[in-house]
Amino acid sequence: MEQLSIDLASLFKFCFQQYKSYASFIIGAALTFIVLAVIPQVYFMMRAPETPTVETQFISFLLTAVQIFLSLGFTKLMLLLVQDAPVSVADMFNNFRIFFSYFVASFIYGLAVSVGLLLLVLPGIWIAIRFQFFPYFIIENGDSSFTALQKSFNLSQDLLLELFVFGVAVVFLNLIGALLFGIGIIFTYPLTTMATAVIYRSLIEESETIPANSYQP
Repeated sequence: MEQLSIDLASLFKFCFQQYKSYASFIIGAALTFIVLAVIPQVYFMMRAPETPTVETQFISFLLTAVQIFLSLGFTKLMLLLVQDAPVSVADMFNNFRIFFSYFVASFIYGLAVSVGLLLLVLPGIWIAIRFQFFPYFIIENGDSSFTALQKSFNLSQDLLLELFVFGVAVVFLNLIGALLFGIGIIFTYPLTTMATAVIYRSLIEESETIPANSYQP
């Protein structure tokens, strides 16, 4: 694959266009994710006792599992929407068949990134960049955890710097969204999730540009 570059302006312009086209659906999906996954987790963390008990550890694990499950569903929705594929609310909840692979891959990914950040920071960033596309291989192909992580590693090998710049943009946008009383996340989180999906699809299609012509505004 030739050396590619990511046209961030075109990428986010296309995703903004898609957001506007499916605004009511996306806002509903984002609110569902926040209400069912984020708020319970935050509330539990604020109310949890300093000394963990078996009960609180079980509840924490359950809430984390729910959050990961809904994250999988939300990612699937955004992947479908950037392709203008048929989509329904059920697509956020009908992912039990692939959930185990996604859960294991998410655990491995999160652990590896955390260890890398604790060691020298840069290894954590490198890991986060190289393996970030694993959800899409699981969603589209039903790949196992390790296969999806390996495919993501191979897919991102020629775009390290470009993906780092994109990652900084994603963090910056979501930080702005969080600072706006948290309301902005309803816009920035779907937008950045769609942008990641577009990069994935462009790489899979071996496009000469990112975004690919089919994802140009």
